[in-house]
Amino acid sequence: MKSKTKQPKTKALNPTSLTPTQLLSRQNQLKIIDVRGWLEYVMGHIPNAERFNRNRILKTIDKDEPIAITCLSGHRSAITAQWLVNQGYTKVYNLQGGLLAWQSAGLPVKRGMTR
Repeated sequence: MKSKTKQPKTKALNPTSLTPTQLLSRQNQLKIIDVRGWLEYVMGHIPNAERFNRNRILKTIDKDEPIAITCLSGHRSAITAQWLVNQGYTKVYNLQGGLLAWQSAGLPVKRGMTR
């Protein structure tokens, strides 16, 4: 009779979701990445957020650097955050509800290209 060896279950890694107030309280500990297009970013973004596409993230951000991903509603950022985890990034956070939730919480928004 063959013995069955149990394979260890591997837990799929997922990015951690943050509410706007959680992100606000951790802003100094996280690099905030906005994955929207240039025009959307200029029209309004979270203060200190930088606009990066996936390739720029891979080229410039270390895989162990804590990063928070945001977009307008949280949809694109959730996809990007999961993709980054799949690429080996270990400290990835996603802003639930994106910029719309940030604004609904009454938090400040920057306009233009300045962070």
